[in-house]
Amino acid sequence: MPELIVLGTAQDGGLPHAGCRCVQCERARRDPAFRRLPASVGVVDGDDTVLIDATLAFTEQIHMLQLAAGADDGAERYPAPPIVLLTHAHTGHYVGLWQLDRSVMSARGVRVLGPPATIGLLRSNEPWQTMLRDGFITLDTLRPDEPSVISANVSITPIPVPHRSEWGTDTVAYHIQGPSRSVLYLPDIDTWDEWTRTLEAEVDAVDVALLDGTFWEPFPMPGVPHPSVRETLDRLQTVVDRGRSHVVFTHLNHSNPLVDPESAESRLVRQRGFTIAAEGDSIAL
Repeated sequence: MPELIVLGTAQDGGLPHAGCRCVQCERARRDPAFRRLPASVGVVDGDDTVLIDATLAFTEQIHMLQLAAGADDGAERYPAPPIVLLTHAHTGHYVGLWQLDRSVMSARGVRVLGPPATIGLLRSNEPWQTMLRDGFITLDTLRPDEPSVISANVSITPIPVPHRSEWGTDTVAYHIQGPSRSVLYLPDIDTWDEWTRTLEAEVDAVDVALLDGTFWEPFPMPGVPHPSVRETLDRLQTVVDRGRSHVVFTHLNHSNPLVDPESAESRLVRQRGFTIAAEGDSIAL
């Protein structure tokens, strides 16, 4: 049975966050168990593995993915995942690709797939141009709203979402369909109201939705738009209460009280029937 594995749950910089001396970052520096890797998930389908987003924690995350696939932890080496899907071109979501180069893994022909403008950015810039020319990666676009088979039993469909585009690039969520269950993976969006789709209907159509939980309250500084968790809780309460779909928050900013499972806010989320993602969570597909 294929499964989706949660490989990271923090916003792009992880927890602790570079340069931050807040209570939560300082706690994470003291206590490794409190740390969170940047948001990423993987798909395991027999011997097939797929990584969704290549973060700064690429080393740890492909190791977690390989262990979930049953790789021998004592083996001298294991291969890179044959497919890496990208949600968008913010560096926290693709910077890990450089480790496929000769300087680290010297991978061969890893398929890097993503929305057209994101793949175009990689194709037009270094070091990705050289990695492509030297055969460490291949680059291919995914057409919005068209399903693609990524393993023997799993297909994905990219769904465009509005998200800030400093370089004219695009952002997608992924509808992940297995033989028995479906997952919506949507770690980044500016606002639910700007989306051309209806949040409630999209979540109601899947078994599990991993959604943008970046900020608990609206972020007070301009330039980093994300829906607040409070807003999402209210919008999806009726959907969750029906029991058809399970909603999980991921991509948590280091300032978000949800990074602490014992915070009052985390308890409230659970009381309302929602969940906060944790590394190693497994969702059967």
